[in-house]
Amino acid sequence: MLDNMLNVPREGFADYLRGYLESTQKLFFSIPYERPENNYKYPEETDREAADRIVSGTIVSVLEPWTFNSLSEINWQLSPNGYREWPWQLSRHPELKHLAHEYNLTGDEKYAKAASEILTSFLDNCPPPELTAPGNSTVCWRTIELGIRMGSSWPYMLYSFYNEFSDELLERIAESLYVHGEQLEARCTEGNWKLMEMNGLLHIAVLNPYLDKAEEWKAFALSELEREAERQFYPDGFHYELTTNYHEVSLNNIQRSVELLEAFGLKVPEKLMEVLVRATDVDVELMLPDRRLPDINDGSSAPVRKFLERKARLFSSPALDFVLKEGPEPSFKSVPLPYSGFAVFRSGWDEDAVYGLLDSAPIGHMHQHEDKLSFIAANGKDRFLTEGGCYAYDHSPMHDYILSSYAHNVLFVDGEGQNRRKGYTWEDDDIEKRSDLAWGFSDDVDWAAGTYDGPYGDAERYPASWSRAVYFLKRLEGFSRPCFVIVDRIRSLDGRKHRYSLQWLIDSERRAIGEGRAIYEGGSLSFQEGTSLSVIRGSMEPVRGFVSTGITVGSYKAVDALSSTVEEKDVRLVTLLSFEAEAPGINAGKALEDDDIAISLPGVMIELSEKDLRAI
Repeated sequence: MLDNMLNVPREGFADYLRGYLESTQKLFFSIPYERPENNYKYPEETDREAADRIVSGTIVSVLEPWTFNSLSEINWQLSPNGYREWPWQLSRHPELKHLAHEYNLTGDEKYAKAASEILTSFLDNCPPPELTAPGNSTVCWRTIELGIRMGSSWPYMLYSFYNEFSDELLERIAESLYVHGEQLEARCTEGNWKLMEMNGLLHIAVLNPYLDKAEEWKAFALSELEREAERQFYPDGFHYELTTNYHEVSLNNIQRSVELLEAFGLKVPEKLMEVLVRATDVDVELMLPDRRLPDINDGSSAPVRKFLERKARLFSSPALDFVLKEGPEPSFKSVPLPYSGFAVFRSGWDEDAVYGLLDSAPIGHMHQHEDKLSFIAANGKDRFLTEGGCYAYDHSPMHDYILSSYAHNVLFVDGEGQNRRKGYTWEDDDIEKRSDLAWGFSDDVDWAAGTYDGPYGDAERYPASWSRAVYFLKRLEGFSRPCFVIVDRIRSLDGRKHRYSLQWLIDSERRAIGEGRAIYEGGSLSFQEGTSLSVIRGSMEPVRGFVSTGITVGSYKAVDALSSTVEEKDVRLVTLLSFEAEAPGINAGKALEDDDIAISLPGVMIELSEKDLRAI
């Protein structure tokens, strides 16, 4: 079969391949080493301990171990505890890259032998699907796994072990590389998967020019990478899945493609660098005071520095210099992302700053949560208003909860949350459309607003239209810290009264709830007269009052899910979030057209109007 895949003589191919790899090894290893992705080792393990564990036959995937009788008898379909991510992440072959790195450090042949056994087991037991199969239709040959192992694990393994592997294994690897190329060209999908797939295909093409389709695959991969970079990133720089995690996944695969091209002296498309630079700025624009990312949709609260250090290998920018080199602060504090629909409020760039984020985004292209108009807030390093985050990709009630409105700070109508996902479709020109976010920023007051007119509940009812405006009052008499006034206007669409409940997920120790106030160690929420308050915390039937603490099964903690509820037809609800020692009181008219607000502190009465706040 290999005869029909090469543009070099078949005879003596293994020796040819060793010579080629030796001649280009320096170029390949000029690309900085990156640890394999995913949870293939225990957090407390050293790299050497993990490598020795793998040699002994114990494999860890998504932090779950399994011991095989031998590495040649790996069950590639195994799914301990029924968790589907286990075999998927195993098929990304992080063990091969990890063993190769330890071999390069030690020269110990046991790591090469173990890698040979793992690879042979895979080649013997995991045949590829038909080229017409959907990209996600198999366990071991999903196209996301193909892209990851071709763009990361296999190249590093081959450049490390080529002198240790037998002639037969080298020929089988080359044959499989060709099959991977065919699969990635024919079965590529969309979204962040497409960027991983094309990064993998580009690595096959650039690193294996002896394959007779290498030039065809290189042209195809570069063309698709450019097209997808334009198609997947909003003009304000945020990836169209609108998750901080997959934003980075997408950028990292573009970066890997760029670094490969640069290392091998090939031209880098300008569009790829433009996207990298603009999208990197988004990390800093979204950054919390603790210099981590907000956990938006299936997001990540990872340190921003971790991601920016990678980008600094390719370019410099004011954003990079600020985070990595303590350079000058950005010229802005609060900032809108008008296309992706987020407004970030911040009082400053120090670790003690007050921070808020309003999500008036369209629904993400993938990894969507039902969260439009959700609002989160932090007081310095302390998160206060939080949301569900990203949980294990299983079929559990906890995973369903995390995706739902119940894991976000949004409006419920008659107990039902948003349901945009059911009727969602994406059109390519959506990437050029601005969101409905409105905003105005000044020295004293920043504000942003949006509207949700979508369906509620499984029956896709349209009972009400909901608009939310957030006012960030940075300099207010009687307040030692900036505060937020959240105004929710709700209009019945069927002419009937409804039970309107605003949910607030609070990651802070509760002190007292009652008399229109909810007081916590980290801050307080104050509500207008006539609002009833209730709390659910850590309920499993149904799942309510939790946030995720990781992406493995069982990683979650209980928090207060506070609800402020009224029963009306058309109504304006005003909520004050403050970080004062004494919880303020608040008075506001309920009529939809009202815009007056009164805030009371001991000895101080502050009168505001929305009209005036927006005019500042």
